[in-house]
Amino acid sequence: MIDIHSHLLPAIDDGPATVGASVEMARVAFESGTRQMVCTPHMIAEYPTEVRAMQLGVAKLRTALAEADVPLQIHTGGEISLTWLDRLSDEELRMASFGGNGRWLLLEMPFTGWPLQLGEILRDLEIRGFSAVLAHPERADAVQRGPDRIRDAIGRGALVQLTGGSFLGEHGPAARRTAIALLGGGSAHFIASDAHSAGPWRPPDLGVAVQAAADAIGVHVQTLDWMVTEGPAALLEGGSVRPPKITSARRPRGGGRPAPAGPR
Repeated sequence: MIDIHSHLLPAIDDGPATVGASVEMARVAFESGTRQMVCTPHMIAEYPTEVRAMQLGVAKLRTALAEADVPLQIHTGGEISLTWLDRLSDEELRMASFGGNGRWLLLEMPFTGWPLQLGEILRDLEIRGFSAVLAHPERADAVQRGPDRIRDAIGRGALVQLTGGSFLGEHGPAARRTAIALLGGGSAHFIASDAHSAGPWRPPDLGVAVQAAADAIGVHVQTLDWMVTEGPAALLEGGSVRPPKITSARRPRGGGRPAPAGPR
């Protein structure tokens, strides 16, 4: 599996505080079935991570993982707040893209309120040559009240990443219910851990979360395999991404007409 959203780098945001803790977190991820992980530190006012600090952190952690004989492959990236985008140049955005390949950006959805400027942001990024993956919209109160509203962003070319822990109830019943509605309604394209520690708080056990997601919408776990293998690999390659249509085998609850897939 490839985990596209994690806070693995030490002492850079609210992830592990030490290199040793990061190495242990990577070890847990690998033992749980994850083979590649994108390091996506927060880029927001509370944690104003500089792009070059992220790159340096990844380089140092690669060395530490090799010395500790942990074969997890890690990549550069960033979780960029919508309010932080204007602070970053095109070159910085390219460096903060998945794997530094210059196209796909992980954008953090706000937890409260609906970003009225989202359509304009997606359009402006497209003009600049970037495409967006929206992080954990199931945890946003506006999406919890109306899961169908994410369809407009998908129609504008954005893809959606759900957090595995939401299917396990780690972010509350509303997030779990909304994650199921989005996944079962065809409005989700990736599942990632958004891991912050080796455990028990927000661990990188992506396999358990994918199984819970599959059970929640009544499909075989292999049905969701693209969301944690081929799809993330395409993001890292920086090319077009064409998600398969995945919908619930059960009657959807809480909103849920399938969103248009369309070419990506």
